[in-house]
Amino acid sequence: MPSINKPVIEMASIRWNEYGEPVSNHYDDIYFSTESGPKETRHTFINQNFLPERFAALTPGQHFVVGETGFGTGLNFLGTWQCFDQHAPAESRLHFISTEKYPLTTADMAQALSLWPDLAIYSQQLVNQYPPMTAGQHRLVFSNGRIVLTLLCGDILNTLPKLEASVDAWFLDGFAPAKNPDMWQPELFQALAEKSSSEATCATFTAARRVRNGLEKAGFMIEKVPGFGRKRDIVRGRLAQPTATNDQPIWFQQPKSLHSEKQALIIGAGMAGAATAHSLAERGWQVRVIDTHDKPASEASGNPQGMLYTRLSGNSTVLTRFISEGYLYTLNLLKRLEYQKTTDETLWQKTGLIQLAFSEGEQQRQQRILESSQYPEALLQGLDAEALSSLAGLPLSSSGLYFPDAGWVHPPSLCKQLLDHPNIEFAGNLQVSSLTHDGNQWHIQTMSGISLASEVVVVACGHLSSKLAQTQHLPLKSIRGQITQLPATINSKKMKAVVCSEGYIAPAWNNSHTLGATFNFDDDSTECRQQDHDTNLQNLATYTPGVFEALSDSELDSTQLNGRVSFRCTTPDYLPVVGPVVNAESFKEYFAPLRKNAKHRFTGMPEQPAGLFITTGHGSRGLVTAPLAADVLAAYICNEPSPVPQDQRHALHPSRFMVRNLIRNKM
Repeated sequence: MPSINKPVIEMASIRWNEYGEPVSNHYDDIYFSTESGPKETRHTFINQNFLPERFAALTPGQHFVVGETGFGTGLNFLGTWQCFDQHAPAESRLHFISTEKYPLTTADMAQALSLWPDLAIYSQQLVNQYPPMTAGQHRLVFSNGRIVLTLLCGDILNTLPKLEASVDAWFLDGFAPAKNPDMWQPELFQALAEKSSSEATCATFTAARRVRNGLEKAGFMIEKVPGFGRKRDIVRGRLAQPTATNDQPIWFQQPKSLHSEKQALIIGAGMAGAATAHSLAERGWQVRVIDTHDKPASEASGNPQGMLYTRLSGNSTVLTRFISEGYLYTLNLLKRLEYQKTTDETLWQKTGLIQLAFSEGEQQRQQRILESSQYPEALLQGLDAEALSSLAGLPLSSSGLYFPDAGWVHPPSLCKQLLDHPNIEFAGNLQVSSLTHDGNQWHIQTMSGISLASEVVVVACGHLSSKLAQTQHLPLKSIRGQITQLPATINSKKMKAVVCSEGYIAPAWNNSHTLGATFNFDDDSTECRQQDHDTNLQNLATYTPGVFEALSDSELDSTQLNGRVSFRCTTPDYLPVVGPVVNAESFKEYFAPLRKNAKHRFTGMPEQPAGLFITTGHGSRGLVTAPLAADVLAAYICNEPSPVPQDQRHALHPSRFMVRNLIRNKM
């Protein structure tokens, strides 16, 4: 088994039989019936879970959750999506959660799904969004948010217990117990029951006694029914004894709340606020976004070019996993938005991104990443200086990592398109002076005297987020950054990829390169400074002299250069702050026993005003963390399956700092 610190995903090894159908070499077993895969899916999983009737009974705005053991070719997902389209109300949502230990490559999946032209309208979308597979959770969104697929990549006995969801119907579709005994374990059946809703059902193609006994012991009522084709018997069941447990630390538990009005107010129209508004709007919420400025993306999200920069490590830390999953989520979001956009406005450019090994420490870090073997070549590649120079279009002097799907984003256009939704209203020139709760709603008072009210409020205003009384306990830090705009030259226009070293430079856009950015704590100056332009230019000359030389036939007089100052917001552990905000004083009073005993058992949570959430602290990585964080928040607010596993959700929780300080007796 791979080390827990270096999870490695092995792609499926398959062969093709005489009918052009895939067969697993790992298990020497077929992926689906040779008679008809789609018909087998409908009979065995869709019909035995009574999905057509259950989908038709959904109310507008309601969601349904299907869980699957073994994603394989994605056939069951596509069949369920088709069934949902045929029977469910237009405003309902489908969450399909599936696990896979040996995922197919994109090419193999496309070849397998090409067998069924009737599903092409769905399969093409899946293939287009299918990400490079790394260990952990991957969330894909289709049909403007109506269909959500969450892939749990890794051993099911490790991934399923970390899932944050309540499943309504289970498809038990791993390879046969005789071929894949490691999956069909008592731990699996217990995890199924613990992750089930009170009305959960299940169905499986196998009638093996070990499966029937395992499901019954876990609390399911089981019956045999006729199978598909030459399969005599299959099994279906219903949960008779709900065993759902909440094993989260009590301070991270969030009581489910119903928001009948489905209205939210978001403070801040930068990347975090716009992404959260979009996630809620896709769920049918009416969202009002307010900002101090007269237009969105006027602070840190206002730079002309933002890099899709993801700094990974060779160890599977919570931060690294959240960043890598966020990076892939953002790439898929950009694909969706690019397809939907109705103007010629530049949203982003897929140029590829190079991270140079510009120092001994950086060389060692990159070597650990490559040796860990946890990232597929489709995600990143280690290349020498010659290969990177060819990709960059200009000479580079060191080796490094190449991210082929990355590039740069125009953040103002991204925020604008995220907010361009019929369920979203933007109001500018509104500076919040106070936030209060009356027992039912939150009330916002602005400096201009305008009062606003909402059951749900999301604070998403970067480094200013801790200015409110309810959030001032959060240890947020502000970091000043200044970018430099360099006029493009004939030679510099040959640059084809983003290059990152001690800073970054993007390919030319509108005859200008974005170069940056400085990094200064305890500095609140908003003025562009010559010394900071000089710092950016010096870094460029030191670490990428070939790029600097290509720009030198332009007058690089730092006194004449344009730039922009903005402020990043970060936290002591460098993870964003994402989740519900509690009343700090009552929280500290209630959990005071942690000062003496970190294992003290609490019987419940202190009473708290509900409906206040926050997303901030994204630092310089907002483009790759804020969109996924928005989906995390939407899952909290709408009581839906989380896009990230339990340990990541806890690591992002705003209360984590108070818990740590109480345990360390520092407050």
